[in-house]
Amino acid sequence: MTELGDIFEPGSPHGRTYAVLVHHPRSGLADIARYLDVSPEEAAATLEILCAMQAAVRLEDSEGEPIWDAHAPESLSEAEARRRQHEINQMHAAAARLSETFRSVRRSPRGNGSMVPVFERLEMLADFEEMQNSARHSVKIIERGPYLSDIERENQQYLLKRARIGEGIRYQTLYQDTIYQDAERLRHALSTNASGAQARTLPEPPFKLIIVDDERANLVLHADERRPDPMGLRFTASPALRLLVRTFDVLWSLAAPISVNPSADELDDRDKAILTLMGLGATDDTIARRLGMSRRTVVRRTARLLERLGASTRFQAGVQATRRGWL
Repeated sequence: MTELGDIFEPGSPHGRTYAVLVHHPRSGLADIARYLDVSPEEAAATLEILCAMQAAVRLEDSEGEPIWDAHAPESLSEAEARRRQHEINQMHAAAARLSETFRSVRRSPRGNGSMVPVFERLEMLADFEEMQNSARHSVKIIERGPYLSDIERENQQYLLKRARIGEGIRYQTLYQDTIYQDAERLRHALSTNASGAQARTLPEPPFKLIIVDDERANLVLHADERRPDPMGLRFTASPALRLLVRTFDVLWSLAAPISVNPSADELDDRDKAILTLMGLGATDDTIARRLGMSRRTVVRRTARLLERLGASTRFQAGVQATRRGWL
């Protein structure tokens, strides 16, 4: 493939043609072919490439015949210098990323242990992606700040999650309540929910975590690469992994479903009374008698309240209603 730098090589066909245009500006095809000692067809092909590279320009003379001229050499050399510098910068950036992985792979113990430390941020992010890619049926995530990834990596994670949901993987993501002040993450959460994922919130999730198929987990300990201790831990089949799975399930049961506007939910007085009595352990019959309602109405309203709160038990409904400020 011809590059812009080739026109400064006097021995190359494109370099010779460009030199002719510099020495003989606004020349016609026959003259250019004669200067180059090539056929008009060969000269035309080379001129077409130079024009595509914006090293030359095709014009017309006073009689409407095509002629060619060269662009200024200094502008072309500056453009080529910028291109090469950009390639060098990309090479250095790629080398820096690979160097981090190179170091982390050699620092992290590799073996069959049930718990392995991870020292580097990029290795943690690579683990998150690999685990989601390899999931067979479920992914459970606890997400809270400080975050490990930048905006570009966040978008990649979002696209990966959407793709895996489309392949039938069940996602449960537990966010910190601060997601409501983070427009981009909230948009991602609502979008993946629309695709079939589930998302809930808690005021202060205790840690960042990903669990795949209840068989592997990564726990993030901190997000500061300057600290000498591990940034996270990998878990495989072990009592510690079972504890993490159980902890996630309990936190999930206590969390509130994510919504577009969590402050917009309101209850009427009867629903508040039903929730209060439910929290005291009252049965449907007792609630109906106390509030002067039919048992059928109480059952219907109770089912609706459980659905709105994303709760499977009356206890969960009471906890989540309190969190939302409904009681």
